[in-house]
Amino acid sequence: MFSHFIRHLMSRPYRKGRELADAVRKVLENQRDQLRPEAIEAVEQAIARAQKVFRTGTKAEILSETEQLHRVADQWLLRYPHAAVRDYLIMAIELAVLILGSRAFFVQPMVIPTGSAQPTFWGITAVKLAGTKDEVVPSWPVRIWDLFIKGDAYCYAESEADGVLENVSETKSVPLIPFLGFATVQIGGHQQKIWFVPDKLANYLDLVDGTGQYHPRQFHRGDRIIATKFRSGDHLFVERLTYNFRHPRRGETIVFRSENHPGMTENTHYIKRLVGLGGEKVRIGDDRHVYIDGRQLTTNDDGFEKVYSFDPSKPPESDHYSGHVNEKTSRLLAGRSAYSFNFPDGTAEYIIPPRQYVCFGDNTMNSADSRAWGIPSFPQERVIGKELLVFWPFTERFGWSRH
Repeated sequence: MFSHFIRHLMSRPYRKGRELADAVRKVLENQRDQLRPEAIEAVEQAIARAQKVFRTGTKAEILSETEQLHRVADQWLLRYPHAAVRDYLIMAIELAVLILGSRAFFVQPMVIPTGSAQPTFWGITAVKLAGTKDEVVPSWPVRIWDLFIKGDAYCYAESEADGVLENVSETKSVPLIPFLGFATVQIGGHQQKIWFVPDKLANYLDLVDGTGQYHPRQFHRGDRIIATKFRSGDHLFVERLTYNFRHPRRGETIVFRSENHPGMTENTHYIKRLVGLGGEKVRIGDDRHVYIDGRQLTTNDDGFEKVYSFDPSKPPESDHYSGHVNEKTSRLLAGRSAYSFNFPDGTAEYIIPPRQYVCFGDNTMNSADSRAWGIPSFPQERVIGKELLVFWPFTERFGWSRH
């Protein structure tokens, strides 16, 4: 066996001969019910003879027997029409099976759509460029580079007509190019397309009030409608294997299904940091730290090194590590709600049912999590895996996860 392995590594004719014998045997098995008995016998004998020569023969004998096996296969086996197309189709099917199998058991791609995990993982964000040095439209090569490398899509548009903004359509994607979206804006009866836009463009234009109505904003021809840079959410691989052998640990960033949970968006995936386990008592202190069974979580706990690295003299901020806030602390220090209804103050405590988890987002001032869901905890069976690596865009977060 070892000698065959060495020959396979060192001898190209040996490898090619073995590959041909395997291919001929595969075709023979596929065509066995269509071939005459004498054809089957001739091919089987040719394969057996070739394999014997491949094991002990010289280079010249292997080359000669390989050629002989070619002739026998051409003589007795049926030819497939469009053989090259068939081979490519089989290869595509095998690749699809491999990808689907990997997705089901090993890794699964995921896009971070919202900012609830920031600054650990970033969702889709918008940077208004009006009045800044970046308001000047960059060249197309720069815009294409930024799009494919950094995930930044620049959206500039000037009004093509005089009049009042009348409507902004929903964003549509170009067929086969899902990242290239556009919306139609109607000003003074004139319609024009705006490219490289995210969903719900009107929300980014500051044109929609709380009731969903458009403001009667007047434009003149040449007025800037929008000057914004949209940053794509982090694209990451979710590793699905580890939790088949052990349960998630506190401090790990886990991915789980919503499955119509009260307060969650239906039929989607969430990514949050695991804070509380089944059977534990959890509360959020007024000091912006979580307490588990009376014990304070700090930077010394795995997974919370950055979460609790905040300056206690500064108020909590969106998109910054600010610990975890309850509703009282949020209103007192930040002057607004953090949607922490399940934890109204530092004394409110929740007992987690067995086999369930409590999770919080790292962006404590802008995260819908166990603090706001109708039921704070969810069953552990909904966990599908943990973050593995960010594969796009190529920012400082690219690479293996360190969170």
